[in-house]
Amino acid sequence: MALVKAPLFSLDARGKIADTLVYAIWKGLNYCREYVIPFNPESTAQMTIRGYFTDAVAAYHAELPATKAAWDAAIKTLGWAMSGFNYYVAEYIKYLIAHTGTPPTPPFLPPA
Repeated sequence: MALVKAPLFSLDARGKIADTLVYAIWKGLNYCREYVIPFNPESTAQMTIRGYFTDAVAAYHAELPATKAAWDAAIKTLGWAMSGFNYYVAEYIKYLIAHTGTPPTPPFLPPA
C-alpha cells in the first residue's frame, strides 16, 4: 500500500499500488513509474561481471590514500558527475574485461 501525504499527485506519495504503480522520491523529486519485477537470469557472463565488480571494490579499498586521491583528481579534471571511486571501479572492470579477468598490478592509476 502506498503511503500518501496530502492528495495523490499533489505533495508526496511513496510505495506501490496494486502491483501496477510505484510512487517514490529520487533526489528530492517525486515520481511515479510502472511496477516491474527485475529479471535476473544469473547467466555465466552476468556472474563473471558481478565478480569483477566485487574484485574492483576490494581492490579500491586496498589502494593507498594517494592512489585514491589520484582518481578523485582525475575525475575532477574530466568534469564528469561521478566520484573517484566510481571512476576507479569502471576503469578496473574495463581492464579485467580486456585482460580476461587478470587483475592489474597495484597501484592501479587513472589513464593518462
